[in-house]
Amino acid sequence: MTIAEAKQLRIVDYLASLGYHPQSVTSKQYWYLSPLRNERTPSFKVNDRLNEWYDFGAATGGDLVELGKHLYRTDSVSEVLAYIGKHENAIPIQRVRIPGTTPRPVEADMKDVLIVPLQHHALLSYLHSRGIDGDIGRMFCREVHYELRQRRYFALAFGNVAGGYEVRNPYYKGCIRCKDISVIRHSHSEAQNRVCVFEGFMDFLSYLTLKQTGDDTVCIGAPCDYLVMNSVNNLKKALEHLQVYEEIHCYRDNDLAGQETEETIAGMYGKRVHNEALRYHEYKDLNDYLRGIRQKLAVSPPPRTIVKPKKKGLGL
Repeated sequence: MTIAEAKQLRIVDYLASLGYHPQSVTSKQYWYLSPLRNERTPSFKVNDRLNEWYDFGAATGGDLVELGKHLYRTDSVSEVLAYIGKHENAIPIQRVRIPGTTPRPVEADMKDVLIVPLQHHALLSYLHSRGIDGDIGRMFCREVHYELRQRRYFALAFGNVAGGYEVRNPYYKGCIRCKDISVIRHSHSEAQNRVCVFEGFMDFLSYLTLKQTGDDTVCIGAPCDYLVMNSVNNLKKALEHLQVYEEIHCYRDNDLAGQETEETIAGMYGKRVHNEALRYHEYKDLNDYLRGIRQKLAVSPPPRTIVKPKKKGLGL
């Protein structure tokens, strides 16, 4: 059996063939008592859509080959494949579709990449169109210039902890260098007790803009650190950073992916997690909320001014 063939085996069925069955199932998330150790509360999750597992108690996860290393207590991939192959031959297991080869990312073709302070009027105008304050944008974003297919382009650049940049303009969304989370401390000396978690940096900038205007509908009234995942695929990296916080405020998107992300965080950190998306449940995300309330303010009629008629003969 090859690694590719092993990864095609459905983890849920493989665990069932070993006698492990889920304690609960929610949105293709299968929760188990960990097969890797003794526990009373399920903390082992299989994402059946991605065919991947994660053990929150051990803070590790991956595909079936990685699971086999833990189940069979070996770091030898060939031994793991032998165990899986032997077991699969004895009890047929459903196979899942694995996505084809990932296309070459457009970032690989970028040349002459230059990162400079944010000042281009078109990018500031783009932030303004998203309802975000320009000074906040300048504080946390830079601008990137690059050549792609013999043409020059520019975009917003938001840094992450690995030295890469999330890149965004009205027509393009991507990442230069390496993909990772972004962490912004309230104080450089130490972590706060609270942290606000965002899926993307536009929501983070939206939060700061709302906080600047004194919005208490969605904003926390206490000092917070901020963590931007920059992609729900960075959830595992985010989980490792969240363990130091007593209060975790999730400003997720109001969609299935956002719900699954928040449920995963809550599955690991329990009552420490607060679903702040309830504060803007009528909107798809925090930036949509910001633009929505600003649009309402723009169309609201000005208050009427009542002018009292002057009384004759009194000189008023």
